[in-house]
Amino acid sequence: MKQTHKSSQRKNAGYALLITVIFIGIALLLLGSVMNWSNSSARQTERNNLYGMSTAAAEAATERVVAQMTRDFYSQTFQTATNYTSYYPAASDQSNWKWPVTYSFTAGPGGTANKTSVTINPQNWSSNWTVLGNQFAGLWAAVAQCTVISTATAQNQPYSVPATVQEQFQLASIPLFQFAIFYNMNMEICPGANMTVNGKTHVNGSVWADPGSPNTLTFGGRMETTATNIFYTRNPNDQQSSTPNPSVVYTDTNSPVLSAPALVLPVGTNSFSMDSTNSVATNSASSVAAILDLPPTNVTPYSVAGQAYLYNQADIIISNSASGKISAFYQNSNNVNALTFIPYDVTNTVSHITNYSFVTNVSFYDYRESDTVKAVQLDVGKFNTWLSGKGATFNNQNNSGSTSKGHTVNSVYVYNGAPFNSTNLPAVRVSNGATLPSQGLTVGTPFPIYILGNYNASASDLGKTNVADTAPAAFLGDSITILSSNWKDTNNATTSLNSRTPAATTVNAATMEGIVESTTVGGTKHYSGGVENFLRLMENWSSSYALTYNGSIVVMFDSRYATNFWQQPGNYYNPPTRNWGFDVNFQNQNQLPPMTPQVKALVRQGWSTY
Repeated sequence: MKQTHKSSQRKNAGYALLITVIFIGIALLLLGSVMNWSNSSARQTERNNLYGMSTAAAEAATERVVAQMTRDFYSQTFQTATNYTSYYPAASDQSNWKWPVTYSFTAGPGGTANKTSVTINPQNWSSNWTVLGNQFAGLWAAVAQCTVISTATAQNQPYSVPATVQEQFQLASIPLFQFAIFYNMNMEICPGANMTVNGKTHVNGSVWADPGSPNTLTFGGRMETTATNIFYTRNPNDQQSSTPNPSVVYTDTNSPVLSAPALVLPVGTNSFSMDSTNSVATNSASSVAAILDLPPTNVTPYSVAGQAYLYNQADIIISNSASGKISAFYQNSNNVNALTFIPYDVTNTVSHITNYSFVTNVSFYDYRESDTVKAVQLDVGKFNTWLSGKGATFNNQNNSGSTSKGHTVNSVYVYNGAPFNSTNLPAVRVSNGATLPSQGLTVGTPFPIYILGNYNASASDLGKTNVADTAPAAFLGDSITILSSNWKDTNNATTSLNSRTPAATTVNAATMEGIVESTTVGGTKHYSGGVENFLRLMENWSSSYALTYNGSIVVMFDSRYATNFWQQPGNYYNPPTRNWGFDVNFQNQNQLPPMTPQVKALVRQGWSTY
């Protein structure tokens, strides 16, 4: 019988091929999985990289806005939120910065293209804000809560991976002019008539308050003193006699606050100094007065220490030599040459008369000081005209550009080199000031300041406490005297008081000046004049003529030039009807006067990305 045998070799070969095919399939599947995983990982890595780059671009956009807001805040030109939404890295900026990838920007996810989201909560006054240090504890700060959001998306990339950055921060300021009245020494207020103080009052010392019968003194805001009690009578050094009158009203339910902590205002060449017990921080009077002086030569002008001096802060510096020659300079520390001589704009042939249209030398008699005043006079009206004409070069270059100060010309420092002796008093006088430059005006000097006529007051606001139309303004000097528009420089030592009839006058400006404190010399008593005579007068005012003042009264030191004692009414002046009040504009940081001594800070609070 014939048997048939199958080939085992062929069978094994078939199995081998099948197994090979299976393993190849598995290998291909594994390879495909690996390739797919690798490709997915690469895509994820690329997306992560794009997200990281977009986050950096979004942060660049928010930081650009933060920088602009901070710069404006420090230069006191802080704007509303909508003014900052247009700041973002445009394509041209990215090209100039040589960014490797071009980005588009929106105001947050789904927001408006080519915009940045900016919100600024209203600037609120926050009491006892100690972020800047305990030496400022108890003071109020104007704090703006700010949020900036930007979304960046890379362009011309395989994937669209937007990233959003949100930054939250505070812009805070502790200003000098936050009080209706601040005394860094004993305060007396004995007006002899009804008087209302409509803002906060703080005294680092004792208080004597006596409105005089049958009058009432009203503190309309918080009133506090470091003393343990308030004397409702006249100071023992007051030469006037009267029956004590306790008719003092406090409308703030928490007032008066006794034994309050001493407040250290952010002013002075030193931040603060300790008193003799080294237990309470107090402003040094000499340190505060020094900010008015010419800065020492060993202090770098634009350092933190140098910027304590008004001379180094002012836009315009005016100096007068002993011979009467006046020179003026424009100052911008961002320029290569910080000081630029201002060319003469008029031609005069009279000896010792300036060649500037807006500043000149004047002389007149001061009845309290019994001196002839040799004053450098700034005519604000002519100053405005000069700024819009021949001064436009200086006034306009601040509006934009890398050398910008962030504001137009709004501050003047005056140094008068006229001799100071027993019969000659160097000073500064400001005239024709009803309308100020567009962003306000602060005048600083070491010498006494005189204001001639209405100041910072439109015709419709004369005699009113309405400050809606006023500009930010301040006077920082040795003392301050108001001369009405009826004042005549021909008045002399023999001109009787009855011949010096004033006109109703309105002055709207913050003031930081010195006073002559109450004292007894050789058995003779001398009253300081009190808060009611902080604004010195030399005319025959009466109830028929009102002196309207809206501002902030800050007394930090003793006068160094105008040092004669106050004298009772009828000697060289008679008092007016006083309509005085705190300028509520100063509760907005952006409406504080230029060169206001203050502590400013950018306080970062939060950063997030999504």
